[in-house]
Amino acid sequence: MQGSLCVKEGVVYVGNEERTAHLRSFDLDGRELEAGFDFRAPGGGRAAVSGMDLDADHRLWVADAATGILRAFTLFGAEVASVEGGEAGDRRGELGVPVDVVSAGCDDGQELLVASRGVRRNAVHLLHLGSGATRALRSLGRPDEPFRRVRRLARSGPWIWVCETGAGRVQVFREGEFHFCFSLPAAGGAPFEPRALAPLADGRLVLAVGGTRGALLLVDASGRLIRTLCSRGEGEGEVLEPNDLALETGRADERTRVVVIDSDGDRVQVFTLAGRCYGAFPSLRGPLGEPGP
Repeated sequence: MQGSLCVKEGVVYVGNEERTAHLRSFDLDGRELEAGFDFRAPGGGRAAVSGMDLDADHRLWVADAATGILRAFTLFGAEVASVEGGEAGDRRGELGVPVDVVSAGCDDGQELLVASRGVRRNAVHLLHLGSGATRALRSLGRPDEPFRRVRRLARSGPWIWVCETGAGRVQVFREGEFHFCFSLPAAGGAPFEPRALAPLADGRLVLAVGGTRGALLLVDASGRLIRTLCSRGEGEGEVLEPNDLALETGRADERTRVVVIDSDGDRVQVFTLAGRCYGAFPSLRGPLGEPGP
């Protein structure tokens, strides 16, 4: 089971799946709100919430890797749009199986940043919804260099970050063009596994790392470590194989909250930029509107 989340206007939208995909909403204190729904694949098969984002029109875009479809829902669960991807081919303009999505803009100017799974040259696309035009980002700025297992995307203004778990690096793009990449060395030769990233207004980044060196990190704009917010573990205030993170933005450091989903999509915790943990949401398992066991 995986999980993804986004934070908009003080509401945390959380998606995960077992046999059925669930989308729930919470306030930042972990209280479940009324908006929430389940969905399955067309025909009733398994669906997934591999990545998600809320657009300016309050549509939830979901990268459903189980079906290979990028799907849009209202907050009440009505599916209003979809874009099909697939494993075959690796051409510019063709989406693979979507694993993450980030929305920017609105109306005719809305654009989706979409990541596809696997090792693909054209794994990251900018999709303009008004015109249907697509633009593929070039890994390391080279036409023949593949992206290797993109896990998460992030975007702020002209900047795009690509968490590339298979290559152990974060690629940074400006206006769609490759700018630089970074990785963080680990003690004992453990691989760097960037799982998710969220930018702060001043250029710093909050980075979730998986694997044996799993942690939540605060780094500067160049990727240099500022401090470790929490380390790997199963206890409260630790992270275990984080899947996604998001920030409540527009606040001073002492009031900024970092929301992380980990433990195979079954736990959401809230941290400060100093590493203090406010605690975990109630279990995400069980029927919508009811706490899990």
